[in-house]
Amino acid sequence: MAVNMNNLIRASAISAIVLLASCGSPDSDTANSASGGAMPGMPNMPQSAQQPAHAAQGTVNSIDQAAGTVNISHGPVASANWPAMTMSFKLANPDAARSIEPGQRVDFTFTIAGGMDATVTEIKRVE
Repeated sequence: MAVNMNNLIRASAISAIVLLASCGSPDSDTANSASGGAMPGMPNMPQSAQQPAHAAQGTVNSIDQAAGTVNISHGPVASANWPAMTMSFKLANPDAARSIEPGQRVDFTFTIAGGMDATVTEIKRVE
C-alpha cells in the first residue's frame, strides 16, 4: 500500500506542476482589458477620463491660485454619496477660477481620485 500511496503523491505533484506551467502569463489583449488598458477597437483613454464626473452647486470661500485649490461649501452630492460640507478641491485648470470671487455661488463639476481627493474640472459663477 505504501508504494501505491507514493505513486499517487508523485502523480499528483506532477499534475500540479504541469497545470501551473500551463497557466503562464495571460495573452496581452486579456491583460490589457483586465488592467484597464485599451480594448480592441476602442481608443486609449487617459485614466482620469474614466473617473465619473459629479455636479454640484456651492459657495466659494477662498481661492488659492498659487496652490491651484478652491474651498467650497456645497450641498449634498448624491452621485458621490457626499453630504453637504465645506472642503478644498484641486483645480484641474487654476485659470478657470480667475473670474470667481469668494462669496459667489458656483456650479461646478469634479472627479474623485479617492476618498476626499477631488478635482474641479469645470467651474462657473451662477448668474
